[in-house]
Amino acid sequence: MVLPCDDIADFDLIRRMADQTDNFSAAREAWEKFYLRHHRVLIGICMSDYGYLLGLDDINDVVHDTFLKAFNRAESFDHQECCPTDVQERKCRGWLAAIAENVVRDRFRGQIEISVVEETEIERSPSLTEEAMGDTDTPEPERLRLLKAGFALLSEIEQTVLRATMSWWQPDQHHQRMPNAAMQELSRQIDKSPENIRKIRSRAMEKLEKYVNENLQNED
Repeated sequence: MVLPCDDIADFDLIRRMADQTDNFSAAREAWEKFYLRHHRVLIGICMSDYGYLLGLDDINDVVHDTFLKAFNRAESFDHQECCPTDVQERKCRGWLAAIAENVVRDRFRGQIEISVVEETEIERSPSLTEEAMGDTDTPEPERLRLLKAGFALLSEIEQTVLRATMSWWQPDQHHQRMPNAAMQELSRQIDKSPENIRKIRSRAMEKLEKYVNENLQNED
């Protein structure tokens, strides 16, 4: 097994992966280093986001498929960007998480879907994303800090519901839906009906929105 090579930056590893046509052996070695460096973290991300839906074996399959897709799509990643090592790490893990999300979505593509929001939540305005996460004078790191702090104050069930439903969230869609199989598995895990899950989600979003907006106002 190839050992991690900490003196090679993430973007350099991806650049070598992207050059697989010219030097497949070097690209494969770079991919193995990249895999070992980020594998454990991606397992944790997938367990947090999809653990309610997939068992450990399926999570491992998703992670494996994610790294394969990362290898095949390395050329599409902007590895020429100049940024510090810690930023490279964060961007790479965000990239891997996005690929993993698509891998999970592909598993449920074409299946029956079910709404994850109530009509009252759809009608609410302004929304959390528009007011708290939109164009404001508050720096993005501060808005993210408030979101994380507000999320931590929610109950365990509220956090679980938000994590699960946000995994299927489509920012450009008015009506949000998730696969019925995913909703039923979430329902089984937390022993709540789909209707109750929608209500829990709506209340949790209201709490989070209130917390963020109040703290933004306090800092103005």
